[in-house]
Amino acid sequence: MDFYQVCVLIAVVAFVVLVVVAVRAILQITKTAQAAEYLVLTTAEKVDKTQSTFELLDKASTFVDSGVYRTLAMGIDLFKRLKK
Repeated sequence: MDFYQVCVLIAVVAFVVLVVVAVRAILQITKTAQAAEYLVLTTAEKVDKTQSTFELLDKASTFVDSGVYRTLAMGIDLFKRLKK
């Protein structure tokens, strides 16, 4: 074997190794994407289940910020002062 044949052999072996590594990387990327998709779907289901709780908390915070709560608090305070 002369120098050029050795170089061609090395290039072919390097190309085969590159193809094998690329295929393995693509398979790993596919598995990672499937796992990420599963995680997103299960998270979306959990968020949907807790959506009503977040709506209730939003309504409660709106009530606390509203004038109705302040009026009610002032009435309770006034009642306590008159009771003394």
